[in-house]
Amino acid sequence: MRDLTFIIPIRVDTVNRLENIIAIIKFLCSIKAFIIVVESNTIQNNILRRLLPRNDRIQYMFIEDDDVVFHRTKIINIALGVVNTEFVSVWDADVLVDKIQIAESMNVLREGKADLSFPYNGIFLNTDIIIRNLYLVNHNIKKLHRFKNYMSQLYDDNFVGGAFIINMEKYRLSGFENENFYGWGPEDLDRVLRWQNLGYIIHRSQGPMYHLCHPRDINGCMRSEIQNKLCNQQLAYSQYL
Repeated sequence: MRDLTFIIPIRVDTVNRLENIIAIIKFLCSIKAFIIVVESNTIQNNILRRLLPRNDRIQYMFIEDDDVVFHRTKIINIALGVVNTEFVSVWDADVLVDKIQIAESMNVLREGKADLSFPYNGIFLNTDIIIRNLYLVNHNIKKLHRFKNYMSQLYDDNFVGGAFIINMEKYRLSGFENENFYGWGPEDLDRVLRWQNLGYIIHRSQGPMYHLCHPRDINGCMRSEIQNKLCNQQLAYSQYL
């Protein structure tokens, strides 16, 4: 897929997170699209960089940041500055879908039937540690399909996080990422609100998205009631943009 670039923003905070992103990159390499891995942390230890496959389609970026909060929206916008393909996908470092679902999304976008696509049906399934480790051993998504009834569903049936694929020009016109969302928050919903206000056609592929479990820290939850209030205020504002 020479017309698609995956952006994977990452802060490697645990060994689990490191194992997950290596598995995700191996999966995405099979799509044969371009991949930008953008890591942000206090120190560049080069561990992730050395573990990346040797592939001329993979670009690694490091952004030094002493802030304990991972400003994900800002990191994504930086990576978007080097994308040269017609379509771009922002992809979480811990999520998987069947390749057929990505192909469906891309076919719809190339045919101009939608402006953006979620490569899953809104169902977001979280593995437990046993199923996660099973996938890491054989990298066979059929194992995840087989055991999906044993996974917990996160959020409701219309989740809009995890990953999306969008026409790069449409993404630019929508303002890219909203950097007012600082750290973990509902920036996924903010995106959709802005896209809907612009009249973008949104498509969903058939099939669930799987999340490889990992421990959560300050960057995996609301840090305070103040942050929660600020996020809600920003969402309210986005509805009227």
